[in-house]
Amino acid sequence: MSGGGFVVTVFLLVIGVAWLALPFLLRRSAGEYEAGDKGRDRLNLASAYERTLLMVRDLDEDFQLGKLPEETYSSERARLVEQGASLLEALEQMGGKPKKGKRKRGDHEEIPAAPAAELDPVEQAIAAYTRAREKAQGQ
Repeated sequence: MSGGGFVVTVFLLVIGVAWLALPFLLRRSAGEYEAGDKGRDRLNLASAYERTLLMVRDLDEDFQLGKLPEETYSSERARLVEQGASLLEALEQMGGKPKKGKRKRGDHEEIPAAPAAELDPVEQAIAAYTRAREKAQGQ
């Protein structure tokens, strides 16, 4: 290898290592926050809230199909509704939106259950099978 090729190779290597190390060198300490962090926190809260709503929907479907007993369904649904309400309250506080009135802990709107007509035929078949199996085991 010629001297010029060696210099170019070393130069490119130094540039590559610097480019890879730059994000680690510019990282701020964990205690520092800026406006971008607040936006990221808000997005994290919003995605957690959406996941909670989806879990409630899935729980409602499973209960309507007979996959869950009543006591499990009611306790899990209450827990998820409470979690969703606290996430929504945190979102409202971060967004600076005025609340429509003071809410007490546990004083939240009910999330309606999904109607049985909207269920997939496969899910209906699973529910029928589960009910038949429980009936056979009960006899």
